[in-house]
Amino acid sequence: MNLHALVAHCVRLRPRRLHVVVPLAFVALLYWLSSQPGTPLPDDPAFYRLLYWVPPSVQNALHVPAYAALTLAWRWALGAWLRTPSAAAFGACVIASACGVLDEWNQSFVPGRFASLTDIALDVAGVALGIWLAAWMGSRAQTIQQQVEWIKVEPRL
Repeated sequence: MNLHALVAHCVRLRPRRLHVVVPLAFVALLYWLSSQPGTPLPDDPAFYRLLYWVPPSVQNALHVPAYAALTLAWRWALGAWLRTPSAAAFGACVIASACGVLDEWNQSFVPGRFASLTDIALDVAGVALGIWLAAWMGSRAQTIQQQVEWIKVEPRL
């Protein structure tokens, strides 16, 4: 597959099952992580105990890249259905932000965990980072596509 075909494929996506599975799997992973109790229980599997080694400050900082990745996944998925990039970006912002709020609400019911406005703010910061990354990657793809088209029009001698 040459560079032109790759860029054309990325620009004109057709909706597939993967466009639904990837963001929903990411949401399920975040939901599972937020459903872990705040304190270890004696009958927890060994894998769960590894999660308790991460300090709370690092856990809070991980909200930003996690929600940036979630936003990128939703932007990619919605880009297959919505033809305008701004509509896909807006939809990704709304969905990822709503996931952050619902995730905090879910944490309020988990023993040893609590909901916090700081976490929601970090989630929204991650959403903003994800939209910025999506816009940056989109502009890079357009630049590459323009360069490929220019090379096709004016071949080197």
